[in-house]
Amino acid sequence: MDAQAEEILSTARDGSAPSNWVILPLRRERVIRTMLEWGIGILLGLGLFLGLFLATWPENFTNGTAGAIITSLMLAVLAFLGFGSLWLFIADVRRLLRANRSIVIITPDVFCKQEGEKVNLVPLEEIAHITVRGTQAPTSHSSWATYNAPASSRIDPEDRQIPHSFSMGRLVLGSSSARDRSKNRRGPTSVAFVDLRTDKQVVVTNDHSYAHPFELGETLRSYVEARLARTE
Repeated sequence: MDAQAEEILSTARDGSAPSNWVILPLRRERVIRTMLEWGIGILLGLGLFLGLFLATWPENFTNGTAGAIITSLMLAVLAFLGFGSLWLFIADVRRLLRANRSIVIITPDVFCKQEGEKVNLVPLEEIAHITVRGTQAPTSHSSWATYNAPASSRIDPEDRQIPHSFSMGRLVLGSSSARDRSKNRRGPTSVAFVDLRTDKQVVVTNDHSYAHPFELGETLRSYVEARLARTE
């Protein structure tokens, strides 16, 4: 592990981090909640698959091609639901087992994410094309978040324990950010950016397990813009 990344991770975990760091450990309760949803998908998918198979075998597969095709397609959909949910359930079990080594940290200078043994450390000036997809601004404004929140937003109690970010007040984001927020938010939830050093995409999160994706993405954007403003 890079020495700088190791120092940042150590500082974040020992409680000595500056108040302008955003520290977002993996939320175990969020992962467990998602695992319960996958568990329902497993029961529904595999349960209905087994029930349909027993109800249609062998008649639907021997009394005509059309019946066999339709039944096979229905069984394939249910199998995909059941086994897909099982795969994602196992993935979340693995995430839960390494929860103490899963964390997102944003400092005024760098972005750092640890997920198990994998660590990404990216200077903020090397971050570009931040995308926040599939989610809208929350009704609750987390205490650590830095972005243009509606005046009526309240503090999310779930996030009170997380160290808050800049004391610089609201940062006015650029027009590109406003356009991104106005886009249709349908589709998979994700926050990502491009590392200019490698031109590769870095996924910050694809769910709510660290924080609300909108708040995480917009806060990262505000930190990057503040960093670029200091280097000009």
